[in-house]
Amino acid sequence: MKSLIFASKIVMKHLRLFSLIVLGLLSVQSFAQGSKPKKPAANEQKEISPAVQIYFETNKSVIKPAEIAKLKRLLDTLDTKDEFRLILTGHTDSTGNDELNLKLSQARVDGVFQYLTDNDIEGDWMMRQYFGRAKPREKEETSEEKKAKNRRVEITILEKPKPIEKPKPKPVYKDTCTRDTTVFISGLGITMKACDLAKLCPRGASNCIKIKRMTSIEELIGSGIPLNTAKGEGLNWGGAYEVRMPGDSCAVVPVTMTVSLDAAVYKKAKLQVYTRDGETGVKPDKTKKLGVAKGKEQNKYSFPLSCNGSYFICGGVGKSKTAIIQDKTGRADEMYVISQSTMAIIPCKKIGKGKWEVSYSKIEDPTLTIKLSDGETVVSDINMNSVRKMKKPGILRKKYKVKMKHLNSAS
Repeated sequence: MKSLIFASKIVMKHLRLFSLIVLGLLSVQSFAQGSKPKKPAANEQKEISPAVQIYFETNKSVIKPAEIAKLKRLLDTLDTKDEFRLILTGHTDSTGNDELNLKLSQARVDGVFQYLTDNDIEGDWMMRQYFGRAKPREKEETSEEKKAKNRRVEITILEKPKPIEKPKPKPVYKDTCTRDTTVFISGLGITMKACDLAKLCPRGASNCIKIKRMTSIEELIGSGIPLNTAKGEGLNWGGAYEVRMPGDSCAVVPVTMTVSLDAAVYKKAKLQVYTRDGETGVKPDKTKKLGVAKGKEQNKYSFPLSCNGSYFICGGVGKSKTAIIQDKTGRADEMYVISQSTMAIIPCKKIGKGKWEVSYSKIEDPTLTIKLSDGETVVSDINMNSVRKMKKPGILRKKYKVKMKHLNSAS
């Protein structure tokens, strides 16, 4: 009987020991599970910061052409986002006092804000903040390069991430449509298959396809796009057109754009479709043939679209002759010889202090347009007869002198 009681005690002792071991293992497992990092929710906003940085000249709030190009690329990026918000923050370098810098940073942000709203970004989707010189990127401004990095507007995208989906096989495009249709956007004709248009723009083309057209000399000069070939040749312009369609649909759907131009003005102009040639020039796009349907009053020019981007309709004006223009005012930053009759724009090349050169072949009724060194003021329609009396209208001579009276008398 005693041996039985003793054996029972041993069994109970081992059971208690086994229970303690099991509880210990469960505690370790529970601790290990509790220490795992929490996964972010699928609908949490993620931040890409900064998406774009727009830089400015000292004490200026005017957006430079190179920075405009950044904003255009941002607009293309935003077209791919289903839901987003933008934060615009303005900054300056350490030059000047706090009050002036705060106002300057506000002016810079407001300029960027205005450009984005002009290009169909809702104002309610953007938040503006101004910091003056309080939050520099470069705290030690030991060089002009470092100061330049502080003169900026930073644009941050807050994007709602898309749910993770398994990749789907790429659909094979089959041309099952038999009827073409044409819609008119900003006065331009867009032709494609009717069923393709319905798929591309289920809510209507006017809210889907966006085209910005620049068809005046003032618009072209102020656009920041290159106005000559890489070799410095001026151009006759039929216009510049920025086309934006949803996503990359234009890569698979055949699309044709048609532009109407005055038949008398462009009767002899050898227009083609041009594309960018680096940052400072344009060149003929050999992949796009410009079709012409001639009429009594208007010619219709059409060409295929392959993707979103900028399209230029223009033609070379030649450069077999040269004229020299002496800027006696010292205020010219850019200079162009203009012909309104064919909308020719011939950029002048600066070849020395106050000395400019223009190469041309033939230009009718030329005038002069000058962008002053303040970066904002443009003086146009300076009659070349007033700069130097020409032998007869439409013929340029070799030498000209621009004085203050020409800048003050022009519009």
